[in-house]
Amino acid sequence: MCRLFTCILLTFLMLFCMYNITHGLDSSISQNERSWDTLNHSVNIKIAERSKRNTPRKKLIEEGDCTDEIKRLCGTLPANSDDLFVLECIQSFKENQLTNINLKCQHVIWEHTLELMKDENVQELSRHACGNELSELGCSATGQIGVLLSCMIDNRERIKNGLCQTFIQRLEWAAFSDFRIITHFTTDCESDIKNTECGRLQPEKSLSQGQTLLCLQQHVETLEPACLKQVLYLSELQADDVKFDRQLYLDCTDDHLRFCPDVAPGSGKVYKCLLQYKMDRTMSSKCQEHLIRREILIARDYKVSTGLAKVCKDAIRASHCRHYVSEDKDIRLAQILLCLEGVIRNGTKVSRDCHLEMIEHRKILLEDYRLSPEIVTHCSDDIVKFCNTLEVGGKTIHCLMEHTRLKRRKGRISPQCQRALESLVKRVDAGEDWRVDPVLREACKSVVDVACSEVRGGNARVMSCLMEKLGTDHMTEACEAALLQIQYFIARDFSLDPQLYQECHDNAVQFCHAKKDWADDSGQMDPERGPLVLPCLYRYAYHAQKKMQLRPGCLEEIRRVMRQRAVSVDLQPELEEVCLDDLASLCPGKTGKGEEMVCLQDKLEELHPQCRAAVANFTEVQAEHVELNPVIMSVCQGVMERHCKAELKMGNDEGDIMECLIEHKNEPDVRTDYKCRAAVEHFQLISLKSYHFTYKFKEACRLHVKRYCPTSRTKSDVIFCLSEEVRNDTLRDAKHSISKECRQQLRAQLFQQRENVDLDPKLKRVCVDDIQKFCADIQKGRAQVLECLQVNKAELSEDCHRVIFNVVKQELRDSSVDYTLLTTCRQMVRLFCHEEDPSQALICLKRYKDESSFDPKCRQVVVHRMIEQSHDYRFNPLLQEGCRIDISKFCSEVIATEPQDKELEGKVVKCLKKKFRESKLRLECEQQVATVLREAALNYQLNPLLVTMCKNEIETMCQLDDGTEDGSGAVEECLKMAFNNHRILNSGCKQEIASLIEEAKADIHVDPLLHQACGIDVSKFCQDIPQGAGRHIQCLQNALRDPSKSLQHDCYVMLTKRIEMFKNADSVMEPETIEELYAQMSHSPAKRYFFVVIVTAVGVIFIAGLFCGRTLRRTLTMKNK
Repeated sequence: MCRLFTCILLTFLMLFCMYNITHGLDSSISQNERSWDTLNHSVNIKIAERSKRNTPRKKLIEEGDCTDEIKRLCGTLPANSDDLFVLECIQSFKENQLTNINLKCQHVIWEHTLELMKDENVQELSRHACGNELSELGCSATGQIGVLLSCMIDNRERIKNGLCQTFIQRLEWAAFSDFRIITHFTTDCESDIKNTECGRLQPEKSLSQGQTLLCLQQHVETLEPACLKQVLYLSELQADDVKFDRQLYLDCTDDHLRFCPDVAPGSGKVYKCLLQYKMDRTMSSKCQEHLIRREILIARDYKVSTGLAKVCKDAIRASHCRHYVSEDKDIRLAQILLCLEGVIRNGTKVSRDCHLEMIEHRKILLEDYRLSPEIVTHCSDDIVKFCNTLEVGGKTIHCLMEHTRLKRRKGRISPQCQRALESLVKRVDAGEDWRVDPVLREACKSVVDVACSEVRGGNARVMSCLMEKLGTDHMTEACEAALLQIQYFIARDFSLDPQLYQECHDNAVQFCHAKKDWADDSGQMDPERGPLVLPCLYRYAYHAQKKMQLRPGCLEEIRRVMRQRAVSVDLQPELEEVCLDDLASLCPGKTGKGEEMVCLQDKLEELHPQCRAAVANFTEVQAEHVELNPVIMSVCQGVMERHCKAELKMGNDEGDIMECLIEHKNEPDVRTDYKCRAAVEHFQLISLKSYHFTYKFKEACRLHVKRYCPTSRTKSDVIFCLSEEVRNDTLRDAKHSISKECRQQLRAQLFQQRENVDLDPKLKRVCVDDIQKFCADIQKGRAQVLECLQVNKAELSEDCHRVIFNVVKQELRDSSVDYTLLTTCRQMVRLFCHEEDPSQALICLKRYKDESSFDPKCRQVVVHRMIEQSHDYRFNPLLQEGCRIDISKFCSEVIATEPQDKELEGKVVKCLKKKFRESKLRLECEQQVATVLREAALNYQLNPLLVTMCKNEIETMCQLDDGTEDGSGAVEECLKMAFNNHRILNSGCKQEIASLIEEAKADIHVDPLLHQACGIDVSKFCQDIPQGAGRHIQCLQNALRDPSKSLQHDCYVMLTKRIEMFKNADSVMEPETIEELYAQMSHSPAKRYFFVVIVTAVGVIFIAGLFCGRTLRRTLTMKNK
């Protein structure tokens, strides 16, 4: 026994000496041959110690069957090179080089590899490098092959010793010569290898199973669970070092040197670097194929990407993403990303490195549709049909997105494909960062660099900036297309807008039954078939009840999103779904910003009922909030900043900004901005289709429309109906049944109608021929066409004349609807009539029109309105109201014989003038008639009968130099002098002039020139005498005859002329009735003479009657006898 022990001891000492000799020889070779680290020597020691206890075995480098092969492949290696070192060298060669190794050597290599990877050998070899760390990991030898190594690889992240990590990596590299060493690869994948025909190399003839693994990775979607588990596990191991994926490593060597020269091989960073250049056209096709294969594996199992798995490990564990998403060990990348995005959206922060990795992996999913199994499965036919000519990658995804947006159903992708795209957009959270989408990033980079350079990335800030730039000069066609393609899907799930989701999540859950968790896949809300959160939230934006109102931050986000999405019907699913067919048939070429909606609004009557209702609802919202009108917002921004500052400051627009734009659209600076003006007028035209499209009018008059105008369809019909109701109340002198607020809005709408004939459909339709005949050269706007028609009203067609009559009557009765008057006289109204109601503007301006500071243009308009009033008493509300009883009493026959919808041409006024001369009018009416006569005395055009009867005389005898009346009464005075000089031959004209003179005799105030000349004398001699009935004229005549009283020279001259005119007028004014004769005689200065003559005549007749009666009686008596 002792002898045996002594032999063993001597053998051990001999082996120890041999090791020292070998170690000494190794230290004497060149620096290049002894560059291996301490770990190599430690492994040699362990192998020697193992050899002492086990049957001695040759090193691989000493095997005779492989000596030449190793030397051919690896050159001259140190004689003491261990098996691990030699295997590392062999694994660095390409497959075709390895297959050239003779079969015996292949078998020897396989045996040495298998021996090296036995659990007890791995345990012995790792003791020096790893010490006691293996026991802490819970890894122990089982007597099998590769089990211990697999445990060490699975737990290496817990190892802190760098020497141990390096050693495990070297063993892993060697083990990848055949995956059977560390997994149950061959056993679990036997059937899949047969089914997929991936048995590229037979075990007995091959050095490795790399080609088989590569083939199975390419069929990862069809593998059985057990095999899939092994393939993904090996893929995870490969992610640690690019060398482990030998085919990729070898085929991408040149690309590695070209694109990633600073990234050393032997780490997972090479993958990351190469993936960034995957779509580069200069990358080799084989390398691209390998990278796509790796991306597919990453998409299948997030752990295949060591970067994401490592830096997000804590977040995944803390958020229970693995347990929450799936019970399987291998979890898809999209599921993990969805979970982590939900964690972020719900307020939990993740590390910066994790967030960056998430962004990179979201890019991966959007770069290639093949990474998403749902798209490959459900969109394959659509890809062949619509996108077959495109490059594989993100462009195919955007192609499918574009065919989701097409208006023609035949050109759209299948619903299943659309669901798959929605799922992809959700999982990659495409709305959070524009850089995630490679197509969007490439198309919009130039726009972002210029227009959004100061906007920080992430949280959808840049996406929001790009949406704001739609329709501007900064936006490019390619960027707009890509942006709208991705926004189409974001618009259908409010959770994809981070800013909106963050501010409105609580309100959405409270009011709109939105799902509580961002990543909830419970199917609680489908964006197209379930509740639409954004429209729901908008309904609560301005809720009357405070408890039901949105948070201020949410309200701002709602306004932002609604404003941005108004640019396209595609971004409004509640509209796009019901209007798809109408868009395709009625608006096929409308692709500009907001053009689709404008087209639908223009053709509202032609739309299908559901689409018409949806468009009408949106137009109502637009009317309330102009920010939802992309056309106006894009072209009127400057106008709003100049003219609507107060409205913009209010923040809560309720139709105020639109009213402001309409009010100022004819300002000089706005008229030059034709785009803005055209946009505002177009919306005015659209608003004619329904009174609901004018917010303030709708709110003020809604109840009255329902009660009085239930059958009115268009806004113009409603305006006409309500106007009639207001007019009837006024005529009946009854309390208004229409509220004050509604009447104000009604006036505003009528005011707008007067500005442009296009805004009054009825007038335009009836007068279309007249407009073409008389006003073809008149530009629309500023009420110019309407003024043109009024000037030519005598020649208008009967129907058009009737409509113009009603328009004029309305304007003259209510100045607030008189566009020309209020716009021309705006400054004068502010100066003289700022305290007056706008409806009384004309009455006020008439009082001040002769002021020296009065604007000439305004005076001209006022005088023109006065001329119009003179044609019909109904045009003068004060006269009509003051003389209502008198008109009914004295002039009813005139009214009864004349049409009600045409001007009476002063006939009723003439009737009142007669009664005025006869002093039969009530005081109130007498004052109104006196005002009319006084105004007419200064401007002959205010007397339509005089203008008609004396037209030739005015042109030949009294024509002014400029052809216009200046308000001095010169024309009327000229006619009076011509009458007095017997130059007027026309009997009709004589009669009218005589009437003027007689009217002045009745009241001195009716003769402004006489009153002006004799004003001082009237105050001096007649101050106690009441006005009217010719009393002041009689007083002055008495003063003229009284030698004790001296009149002013001007008064004396003027009064003398007037007395002579009175005499001539009396000779012309023949009474037509006994009543007129009596009135004429009673007001004559010689009335006493007439009284004596009449009494004498009556007495003579009486005496003659008595005498004749007696004579006749005697004659009859004698005859009877």
